[in-house]
Amino acid sequence: MLSLINNILYKVPQVSTFNSDLELLNKVFSEYNLNWKKIVDLGSWTWKMLRFFEKNYKMQVFWFEIDYSNVLISNIIKKILWYKYISKRQNYFKTDLSKYDFVYIYLFPVLMQKVEDKIWNSSKPWTIIFVNAFKFEKHKPIKVFKKNWKDKIFVYEV
Repeated sequence: MLSLINNILYKVPQVSTFNSDLELLNKVFSEYNLNWKKIVDLGSWTWKMLRFFEKNYKMQVFWFEIDYSNVLISNIIKKILWYKYISKRQNYFKTDLSKYDFVYIYLFPVLMQKVEDKIWNSSKPWTIIFVNAFKFEKHKPIKVFKKNWKDKIFVYEV
């Protein structure tokens, strides 16, 4: 599904999550104790990650998305499949991140620049940030996981 709201607001297409992303994320997450932690997905524009986090890890999963249609579909899928994640129509640029242990982001570079300062200013110390594909400009990752030349996960710590 295309995210019309995101296309209009940010002039970027929707970012799709592929199975190769999930395979790499399993490798990354195996190095961290994720059980019973809180993770927030900031506007990745697809509910695939929410199901992945909840199904594979005992995490409290939150998702903030601007596009109402994506949140609506996410909530319908959640009810049908009995998932517990929380998805809200909320601007992730205005979200308080201090109650989350982990942040997951898969956004295009133009949005990465906008969200980078927000994350460092509103997250608690030692928050771990997982960034799919596009790295931050101002901060250096503590680890980089690569599957091939295009599949990369950057890990940061606040």
